[in-house]
Amino acid sequence: MSENDPTKDIGAKYDTGPTIETVLERMNAMEERLSTRLDRIETLLDRVASTTFETRADLRDLKKELREHFPFVK
Repeated sequence: MSENDPTKDIGAKYDTGPTIETVLERMNAMEERLSTRLDRIETLLDRVASTTFETRADLRDLKKELREHFPFVK
């Protein structure tokens, strides 16, 4: 390496420490927001699944009652 090598003291020439820290902080904040959103989505999907199972059971019961009153219903 020569004395005029432009990459010799790149750390002194370009102080990237605060920029990298800022990017990492923003990435961490984004990860937290995404995690929160995913938790909310998971909760919502659990509710949808629960409602679906309840509806399916209600339809089975209705079908059973219809068959009792209308034997020709399949």
